[in-house]
Amino acid sequence: MSAPAKRREPSIHEAPAPPRPARPRQSTRARQATGGFVARPSAPRKGLNPRWLIAMSLLGLTAFALSLLPSAPPLGSSLPAEDEILAYHIEPQRDLVIKIPAEIDAVEVTTWGGVKAEICDSARRYPYGFVAAFVNERGAEVARHVYDLESRVSCDPDRPLGEGEYAARLAGGGGAVTDPRSTLLITHDVLPQGGQVRLRAKPAVGTDGVPIDLTILSRLEGRYERSETSRALFEQSLDAEERRQMGRRVSALGFADLPEPARKELLQGWARRLEAGGRQGLDYEMSRLLLRRFRMPYPRAEGRGASEFVVGERHAAALNFRGPLSLDIEGPPGRTVRVADGAGAAAGVELGPLGRATVRLSREDIRTVVIDGVGPDFGVRFGAPEAQAMQQVGEIVHPAMPPPAAAGDPGAGPAAPAADAPGAAAAPAAPVRLQTPPDVRIVRYLALDPGDPVIARMAPGQELLGLLIRAEIEATGGANQGDATVVARWGPGPSDRAELKVTLPRSRFEWWNDGFDASEPRLAILRPPPGVERIEITGDARTRVRLRTIEPGVNETLYRLPYRVELAEDETWRYAPFDVSTWTDVRPVNLDDLERKERFSDLREQVRIERSGEGARSDADRPERILVPEHAPVRRRLLMPAWQSAGEPSPGDAWTPLLVAKDVRVDAEGAGAGRLSVVYRAARASLGKEVAVRVDGEVALREPIVALSGALRVAAPPGVRRVEVEGLGEAGVAYTEAPPANGGAIVRRRDVFELTRGRPMTYRFRQEPGETLHLVLFVVTPGENADYRVRYRVEGAKPASREAAFFRRVTIPDGVLAGRGGDLTRATLWEAATDRRGADGVGRSVIRLGDDLAPGERVVRLSLLGPQAGDAGETAKEVWVGAVLVGQKAPGRDNGPRLWVEDDP
Repeated sequence: MSAPAKRREPSIHEAPAPPRPARPRQSTRARQATGGFVARPSAPRKGLNPRWLIAMSLLGLTAFALSLLPSAPPLGSSLPAEDEILAYHIEPQRDLVIKIPAEIDAVEVTTWGGVKAEICDSARRYPYGFVAAFVNERGAEVARHVYDLESRVSCDPDRPLGEGEYAARLAGGGGAVTDPRSTLLITHDVLPQGGQVRLRAKPAVGTDGVPIDLTILSRLEGRYERSETSRALFEQSLDAEERRQMGRRVSALGFADLPEPARKELLQGWARRLEAGGRQGLDYEMSRLLLRRFRMPYPRAEGRGASEFVVGERHAAALNFRGPLSLDIEGPPGRTVRVADGAGAAAGVELGPLGRATVRLSREDIRTVVIDGVGPDFGVRFGAPEAQAMQQVGEIVHPAMPPPAAAGDPGAGPAAPAADAPGAAAAPAAPVRLQTPPDVRIVRYLALDPGDPVIARMAPGQELLGLLIRAEIEATGGANQGDATVVARWGPGPSDRAELKVTLPRSRFEWWNDGFDASEPRLAILRPPPGVERIEITGDARTRVRLRTIEPGVNETLYRLPYRVELAEDETWRYAPFDVSTWTDVRPVNLDDLERKERFSDLREQVRIERSGEGARSDADRPERILVPEHAPVRRRLLMPAWQSAGEPSPGDAWTPLLVAKDVRVDAEGAGAGRLSVVYRAARASLGKEVAVRVDGEVALREPIVALSGALRVAAPPGVRRVEVEGLGEAGVAYTEAPPANGGAIVRRRDVFELTRGRPMTYRFRQEPGETLHLVLFVVTPGENADYRVRYRVEGAKPASREAAFFRRVTIPDGVLAGRGGDLTRATLWEAATDRRGADGVGRSVIRLGDDLAPGERVVRLSLLGPQAGDAGETAKEVWVGAVLVGQKAPGRDNGPRLWVEDDP
């Protein structure tokens, strides 16, 4: 968190205010309740103990004082507060006057909105605002600023409003209270000698233009600066919990992970409550406010106790699980649902006469289960045993499933329906089953118009503007795609514009609140000419957009718990909430006007796991091209472990290990028809002995071992043959190009080239217009798992870039790829002078070359770096690198990376 900029006008920082540690409760009301009561001593009666009189008087005083306090809610109707404060009202009719000491440098105004809501609706937004006038010590107004905020009510939708969880609540009841919002008013420049801040509420008006009955409640704290010595001592005095609470205010990182400037900024001040001037009831009003740490996720999760979810041929549900479970599916009797557990094929399940089936999901890993239906859309509901419901990944509340209409056998077997048994004998009470609804998020998009633009402002230093584009598709027309048109204009001239027309496929998982289907998204990025400050965006009326920009200094997306889990290497979350993201949404300049015109649509999107890249595309859709560096550096073959399924076509760069006798398939046609090629490495003790190849138990070839490595060619009839190699010794190993007959372990061969600190490596290739390429580097640390740091530069870090045109991916032309050999797998450098096998660590790094680059020749230079200053360990002094260009087919015929002749040792 950077320090606020110093200027003559007050600046603002708006964010959800964190809950404060509990503090002693105020006793103002108690003092007011008893301050005017005077006890009159009565004459003692004969035989009466005066101690009883004193005790009875005290009890009477206490009872009378308690009777004057606001009545508390009935026991059990709400959860206890974690903090309690007295909040000032900011009103539109009069100023709330706050005295500003000269010693403070800022005022933190935390506000809540008290609304007259009767039901829980966390999706509704409550806009409000206030005006802050800054008055110096001579009584002159030196600055005035208007602050507009927006909040919502965090509450539990499964319980009546006033019960269950809450973020804030009035102690005396009387409506709901929104989540807090924090506004930082910088005062050290405008009020250097102190003075006053006068706050007055703006009339609250909803997005429909109708006034909102809303009361602004506030807590005001002044920030006093610490000296350098005091700051250091204070930092040393904080325990772990106090550091964690302070770090939560500015970052998702822990306190210790914050950079030094951020920690210094966080600790440079301390807060003290500021009191309002005047008298309560005459100059201001106060209310007791109860606070908790509860917050609804935002955008909030839907399906919390929802009854049904629509599936069918065109729509699907996505549920995320982390292990095996027994999934109940309820819907119309006789309908068929299809269940795909992860990336596997879908299995059909018919709902029985009672409209219920139970599917056994047995996978152990974290994955998404996709459920759709046969025929037109119909409603379904999902559930699981109470003990298994927590296997669902996400911010989901699991209400109880309604009891079934009749008892039934839950069924058995993978993807098998429940065997409904109406009229069966009474059975013991069924175990509690909880709902497992899809994790649905609500996200707001802006609707485009051909003649009324959405206006984006380019902030100083902002080079790129991103547009997340979707199309609106008729749900009943049967269309499987939608057209979107976007026009961006930043000047009056004919060249001061960029246009994009794109056809987007329909999404199975997303839909608009107003009943239309949604397309899949398309991210379009625009780099306007230097100096542009305002961009007007128009387009087809069926096009919806969100404005985005790259978050400065953020190089990765950090998902929020509980989504911060380990996925497969080529998988990623889609639409999961995050703590830190490389992209951030930006607000259009004319948002208020757009909302008054209802130029927005709320999208419901399902959180799910997908393959990295463009949806769930297969490897066949991503052409690969092997690259060879310039100047012929030393080359070796890398054998990486892999697996080939039975019946799967054999890749052209695969070998089958022959550590034991194995059934392989010999080709009947082609270059390898009727023969086997075997490569081997022998133990040193086997030199001078013989190596033999047996085919179906018979010796097909026998040769003396005169070198530690060699190649053999053996005649073999086409078909399945059992092959065995003898005589290589315990440390020997052999491979054949013939694939395993029934599937099994293989190795993939990749050419890798030596990269040392003294000898950089250069790749050259062409990039065609509109191409988005990934340069994938397999980095091998020989003999061990070791850290490496490789610097890359694309055309000297200054490649030619496109301007005034839409593109999809931004190129970072200069960077450092840091990784560890062994993070991807352990493999074998075949030509290495060692008997150890599978000891070489392999890591993978990616250089992304976006379509923002001008077409032409790309020159990528790699340099091996040493450790950074302060690193505890050493980095690799030598690595071997293999490069694959993904997204571009090789010119002409490409037989893969086999650059070695068959009999090369």
